[in-house]
Amino acid sequence: MKMKFKMRRKRGLSLVELLTVLMIIGLIAALSIPHLGSLAGVADDVKDKRNAQTILLSYTTGAAAGIQWPAGDVAVKVTAVLAGQKPPTGVFADTWFRANVPADEVDGTYRFLGKRASGELFFDPSGGQNATGH
Repeated sequence: MKMKFKMRRKRGLSLVELLTVLMIIGLIAALSIPHLGSLAGVADDVKDKRNAQTILLSYTTGAAAGIQWPAGDVAVKVTAVLAGQKPPTGVFADTWFRANVPADEVDGTYRFLGKRASGELFFDPSGGQNATGH
């Protein structure tokens, strides 16, 4: 007489399988979480570049409309652009030229703004300018 053994069907996961899955998830998390912190720095750089471009756009269009921005370092010019001015005469005499950048985000823009020998502001995408604006 032959004996037949029935295989029992397993339901669920064993403890070893569960621990293996948890170890793999932990390893993936340990490798990826440090990279998430660097993404915040990249996002801040992009925001600061965009704000610097906004300031420079207001500065250059205002200068083209006839505004005489004050002399001084980058910080003085940026402060004037944030306050805004109207040209004294011309078609745009009733138009305010000012950059709409929040005050708490201005400090990050100085790395991307420089001043030429002629006194004009310029944009430096590498961020190699004086971070204080002076």
